[in-house]
Amino acid sequence: MKWCISLLLSLCYVTLSYAQVDVKQYLQSVVAYSHTLAAATAATEGADADLRRARKGYLPSLDMDRNMSYAFRKHGGQRRISWSMRADISQPIFDGGSVRAAAKQAEARYGVVESRERGAMLDVEYDAVVAYWTLSRADIYLQAMSTYRDIVLSLCDVVRRRYDEGYTSKSDLLQVESRLSDAEYLYSSAEQQRLVALHAFNVLRGESPTLDVTLRQSILDTMCRPRREMFEDVVARHPDYAASVAESDYARWGVRATWAEFLPSINLGIFGIWQPNTPNVKGAGTRLDGGVALSFRTPIFHFGERRVALRSARSAQRVASLGVEDVIDRISLEESDGWTNILSTEARVEAARRNLSLVRENLNISTYSYHEGLATILDVLQAQLSWLQIYENAIAAHFDYALAIAAYRRITAVEWQMR
Repeated sequence: MKWCISLLLSLCYVTLSYAQVDVKQYLQSVVAYSHTLAAATAATEGADADLRRARKGYLPSLDMDRNMSYAFRKHGGQRRISWSMRADISQPIFDGGSVRAAAKQAEARYGVVESRERGAMLDVEYDAVVAYWTLSRADIYLQAMSTYRDIVLSLCDVVRRRYDEGYTSKSDLLQVESRLSDAEYLYSSAEQQRLVALHAFNVLRGESPTLDVTLRQSILDTMCRPRREMFEDVVARHPDYAASVAESDYARWGVRATWAEFLPSINLGIFGIWQPNTPNVKGAGTRLDGGVALSFRTPIFHFGERRVALRSARSAQRVASLGVEDVIDRISLEESDGWTNILSTEARVEAARRNLSLVRENLNISTYSYHEGLATILDVLQAQLSWLQIYENAIAAHFDYALAIAAYRRITAVEWQMR
């Protein structure tokens, strides 16, 4: 019997341990389920296919034409049905660089899409971390409201007993009962916040919104301040910068593609034709012909179209180049603001920790003094309000600090080590 009880307890312990979810596990589940990442991956695969297709432009092509005609009138001994088959092999010799420009543009477009996919990964990870810490804050806040309700309830019992014994007034009892009603309201609100956070937590990973979960990590855990990243390194690996550079390359090769449209082109072709002999009469047989064709095309005059087309392409290139500089400035601003946010929230965390220990001691002293008749009920209620406010500030400071660290990782393009 004892052995069975021990086994059941062990199984319960394993189940509880398995039910706990840490940040790394949650990130993995969110990334595996994310529709945003799936769409970004599909877009990257499409861009890769477009790049492979553009590079095929360097290679020769083989085409075949088949024609058949039927004459309503029969002339002499000719057949009503006539047909021909033609095969062409074409190889561009010189096209002004249009094929190379198209391939380079496809390569730049692939770079843009690939960078967007890495940016989507950072966004999904950040959203997952925010959801995790939001649920952690909701859990802690619910526990705090439960403790606050128990504190007020304990005081209410004491005041009722003192009122029944004639040691306190009806006014004191009413004030405490009013405070207890407010504590019940705050606890109900905290329960709602926890459920809303739980729904968002589960939906991100594709689970039922109401599935309960136990977090292994908390915003109250000690979090080490990350080291500040070098700005050059941040820019070099940032997906927005890589995408803007690729867009600038795309615009630059767009100028080359526009220029190539107005340059001469040379194509070499080899063809073969299989068709009936002429005249197409019964017993005439078929013949197979072939040859080599060299085509040369030169644009002469297009009423200034080349000039305005190049002006448009070069304007797009300047816009893309300025976009790169704008992205660098934005990254610089976000990195500076992100680091300042880490330092500020860290200072608030330290201040909240110090104040929390002081307000706990003040609440204990005020409650003890009231029991001994050395303090009024207003002193105790004020101490409770101070405890509640400082505790809420402490929770908010820890939550803000956790989000500041997550935001800085997103700004500096540092992915969570999940694999």
